[in-house]
Amino acid sequence: MKNIEQIGNFLDNGEFARALAALGGKLPKTGKGRWLLLKGEALRGLGLFGAAIREYCAARAAAKGDKELELEALLSEARCNRALGNEDTAVGTAKKALALSKELDIYLVEASLEWALALRLVGRLPEAAKLLEGLLKAYRKAGDLAGAAFALWALGGLYRLQGRYAEGINAFEESLKAARKDKDGAAEGYALFGLGGILRVAGFMGRALDCYVRARRSFARTDDAFAKAYAECGTSNVLRQLGRLEEAYAGYTRAHKLYSGLSDWADLGFVEWGMGEIKKKNGNFTEALNHYRKAAGLFKGRSEPRGEALTLLSLAALYYLMGETAKAERQHDTALKFIRSQGLHTHLETFT
Repeated sequence: MKNIEQIGNFLDNGEFARALAALGGKLPKTGKGRWLLLKGEALRGLGLFGAAIREYCAARAAAKGDKELELEALLSEARCNRALGNEDTAVGTAKKALALSKELDIYLVEASLEWALALRLVGRLPEAAKLLEGLLKAYRKAGDLAGAAFALWALGGLYRLQGRYAEGINAFEESLKAARKDKDGAAEGYALFGLGGILRVAGFMGRALDCYVRARRSFARTDDAFAKAYAECGTSNVLRQLGRLEEAYAGYTRAHKLYSGLSDWADLGFVEWGMGEIKKKNGNFTEALNHYRKAAGLFKGRSEPRGEALTLLSLAALYYLMGETAKAERQHDTALKFIRSQGLHTHLETFT
């Protein structure tokens, strides 16, 4: 195994495949906990969140009193569970990480950030917003561009869920500026993803497509498979809304393959929903119904209330098109009840 410092450099430079290769396939005789943590970081960078979680759990088990190592593993474990929409586990690990960071008086900002994102995940949006806005002030005061870029990205997504599009667009634009100033290509790419998404649902299709094209280009030569899948799905969403249905379906097909390889079932749900929308527009109602049902199954229990809402609404519209008016009305009532219980405004989205 190459030395820890060199592997750390690979990870810092986004060379996740090289880091994984440098680690080798066998546990070392000493430093097992750190080795497992680094393997988890390499896998996380490759978008293999499920595999990374297993390494983080093993790292914690191997820590043997090294509480700092345990905390690092907990934080990364929380990040992966959040990305996969594993609600209970994400909240639990984030809570443990915050408590341990306070005990050790290290990584307090990182743990507070992860706790805020866990709250966002479970829909506790006002609490999450207050924490994130406070962290953003702290990052700016400290001149921490990377931290500010990330906090702004998180706030942009939160404002989007609340229907605060103007504030969300501004947050993503500010995140993009901070990432550029910090010369962080990955952060810049994710800011473009967020900006493209909110511009799309706000109806600015040309600007949204430009954001996704730029983000896609920035991740094309990286090891980040998750970002590549995200780019395919996001671009396809815009193309679908522009009426370029064949191009959109082809993109969804590519995204489907990538997300399936990553075991990212929540994001795969959005792909299935998008495919259903295209089949519905083309009059292929049976195929559309199949896609929607798959989407509903993928969203269930994965902290994607907006995805669940979209699927419920799409099913109502599809039943109506199929001549099942009473069923469509019941489905629509169910959708509105669910949406309001989650504090969302999905039923009012014109561009989605």
